[in-house]
Amino acid sequence: MAHLALRRTLGPIAALAVIAAAMSTGTAYAQDPAGTSKRPDGTRVTTPEHGPTGLNSGNENASVDGVGQCALDQKKDCWDWIATNGTPCPSSHFCIYTVTRAGEGGKIFALYHCREFHLRRWNGDGYYSNANTGGAPGYLKGQSHEVLRKVNPGEASQYPFAPVYYVQAC
Repeated sequence: MAHLALRRTLGPIAALAVIAAAMSTGTAYAQDPAGTSKRPDGTRVTTPEHGPTGLNSGNENASVDGVGQCALDQKKDCWDWIATNGTPCPSSHFCIYTVTRAGEGGKIFALYHCREFHLRRWNGDGYYSNANTGGAPGYLKGQSHEVLRKVNPGEASQYPFAPVYYVQAC
C-alpha cells in the first residue's frame, strides 16, 4: 500500500520534471530593431529571414526609415495596417504595400513628403500606388539610387521589392 502511494506521488513529479526539461532546451536571444540577436557573451548574430507564407510575401518585417505609425488621413508620412476590406492610397501620397494587393493584410506606407526614403527588409513582392496630385511621378530605386521603376500618378501595380532600397515619393 505504501509502495502504491509513493508511486502516485512520484509519477506526477517525474512528469513535471520531463516537461520542464523539454521546455528548457535551446536558447532564446532578444532581438533588437535592426534584426540582430545578442548572445549572453555580447556577440551579435543576424536572424534568418523567413520565407513567404500565406498572404505574407516576404515583407513581414519591412519598414521605411523615419516613417511612424499614424492615421493615414493626414498630410504626413505614415504607415498603418491594411484594413481587411482594403486601404486605398490617400490622395497626395505615394504608397507602398508589404503585400501584393491593397485589399489584404499587411502594412501600407503612405509617403507624403517629396523626398527619398530608405527601405529596410523588403524581401519579396509588394504593391505600389501613386496618388500624387499635380502630375508628380514616384520612383522605386536600387542600392546605388538608380531608378528601377518610374511610377506615374494614378498608376498602381504589384512589384518585386527585393532589389528596391529607396523610394522617392515625387
